[in-house]
Amino acid sequence: MKAILQKFLLLFTVVFVAGCSVNQSVSSSRKLTREGDRYFSEGKIDKAIELWQQALDYQQKPELYEKIVMAYITENRLSDAEVYISKGLTYFPNNVNLFFNLALINFYNNDFDRAKKHLDRVLEINKYYRDAHFLKGLMYEKKGDITAAKREFVNELNVNPGSRRAWKKLRELKDE
Repeated sequence: MKAILQKFLLLFTVVFVAGCSVNQSVSSSRKLTREGDRYFSEGKIDKAIELWQQALDYQQKPELYEKIVMAYITENRLSDAEVYISKGLTYFPNNVNLFFNLALINFYNNDFDRAKKHLDRVLEINKYYRDAHFLKGLMYEKKGDITAAKREFVNELNVNPGSRRAWKKLRELKDE
């Protein structure tokens, strides 16, 4: 009986300590994330990225990858953003925001075939994803396919009727 009680106490202690460790990791990740958010709002992007990367050491969360990627895109560090998109998609293979950001990077790099492929994936995951059709419209416009561009801007308005940018683009392309 004494041996069973000792084993139970040992098991309870191990589970309790492990649980405390997990809660500590989550708490540390949240704290670092909040600090990163504060630095980002102050325009201290590199410091924000550093803190969000540290938070990833405690907890893998898709939001952290999204924040890091958007910060890198904001800084026009597209290759760094692409690295974190790849890492994020390793853990979260159907993350629609990471796929959209990958399409955005491909668009900025004038790699329209890859951008279209990733936008199609975005719309496969979420057919109502805001700005996906708008970006496709911009892509087709740059390629000179005005008819396809107009179609995508209309599709964007069907998803997001308040999109001022899509309305503006349609007005600009009205006579073409």
